[in-house]
Amino acid sequence: MTVLEIMAWSLIAATVAWGLAMSRAAAAISRLRRDMQDEVRHWQDDAAVARAQAAMMASEMASWAAGCKQGREDMMSVVPLLVSAHEQLAGSSHAAADADCQH
Repeated sequence: MTVLEIMAWSLIAATVAWGLAMSRAAAAISRLRRDMQDEVRHWQDDAAVARAQAAMMASEMASWAAGCKQGREDMMSVVPLLVSAHEQLAGSSHAAADADCQH
């Protein structure tokens, strides 16, 4: 073999090695890009689920707050009636006690 043939074969080998390395690198980049897209899709799906849960919780909290407010309003409207009923019962029991004392 002559020096010229050795240089030619070396150039061919370097070109083939470079082509193989580029092909392997392109495959790795493609695989990593696909993995990255899968992960982004996964986190986007998780974010959508979290947004839906947050919206549901906000709705439940609003319903709970409205229920508590309604309960407070109901109690405030019932308390005067309870006080009145208690006073009537207390008045009638005092009247009965007074009647018993007079006999």
